[in-house]
Amino acid sequence: MHHVVRRPLLAAATLTTATALALTPVTVTPPELHPAISPIRVSTQAVQLTDAWSDLFSHTTTSVTNLVVLGLGLDASYPLPSPTIPLAPVATQLLLNPLIYVAKLFNGQAGQIPAWIGAHLTEVGKVAQLFVAAVPGVVLEQIQVPFFAAQQAINSIGSSGNVLTGLLQAPAVFLDVALNNQFGLLGFTGPIGISLIFRNLLANALYTTPPAIVLPFKKASAATLRPKATTTTAPKPVAPSGTANSARLKPKAPSSAAGSKRKPAASATKNNSTGRGHGKRG
Repeated sequence: MHHVVRRPLLAAATLTTATALALTPVTVTPPELHPAISPIRVSTQAVQLTDAWSDLFSHTTTSVTNLVVLGLGLDASYPLPSPTIPLAPVATQLLLNPLIYVAKLFNGQAGQIPAWIGAHLTEVGKVAQLFVAAVPGVVLEQIQVPFFAAQQAINSIGSSGNVLTGLLQAPAVFLDVALNNQFGLLGFTGPIGISLIFRNLLANALYTTPPAIVLPFKKASAATLRPKATTTTAPKPVAPSGTANSARLKPKAPSSAAGSKRKPAASATKNNSTGRGHGKRG
C-alpha cells in the first residue's frame, strides 16, 4: 500500500519542479557588466627567430662562395699558378715539371735546371715551416669552435623573452657559429679552408715557368719571310730595263738610217743645183 501511494506523489512533485523551471525567466548580464577582455599581444620573438635562420643562410652562402673562390685559385692572397688544373694543382705541377725540364734541354737551358730544382726545394721547405708553425694553433681553435657555438646557443635561450622562441632559435645560433666562424667548418681558416690555402702554397712552390715554345716558330717564320722581303725590295733586273731601253732605242736606228738616206738626197739636190748653175753658165 505504501509503494502504491508514493508513486503518484513522486510524479506530482516531478511535474511541479519541471513547470517551475520552465516558467523561471532567463536573465542576461548586460555587456557593460562583462569583464574586460585584454588585447592579444604579438611577440616580436618570431622576427628575431626569422633573423637568426636568415643569418645562418646568408652566412653559409658567403662562406661557401669564399671556399669556391679559394679552391679555383681566384683568391688574390692565395692564387694558383697558371697553367694548372684547379682540382689537382699539385699533381699538375708534378707532371708538368719533367716536361718543362725536357723542353728547356732542347732550348739550351740545361745548365739552369739544377738551380730551378734547388729553388723548388727551398720554397717547399718554407711552406713546410709555415705549416708546422701555424697549423697546431689553428687546429686548437677549430676544436674549441663547437663548445663556443654551444655556449652561444645557451646564451641566446637565456636572453630571449620567450623560452619557446629561444629554444627554436638556438639551433640556428649553434649552426651559424659552428659553420661560419673563422675557424668553423666552412670558415676561411677552418678545416677545409686551411687545407686549400696550403695546397695553393705548395702548388706555387712547385711551379716552373714553361719555356717559350713559340719562339722557334717565330724564328722560322722570320727566316721564311726574309726571301720574300728581298724579292720585294730588290731592285729591278738590268736585263729587262736594257731590253726596254733597246726597244725604245730601236726606232732611232731607222731615223739615223733615214738621215743617212736623206743626206744623199740633199747632196743630190746640191749637185742638181750646181749642175743647173753650170748649165746656166754654159
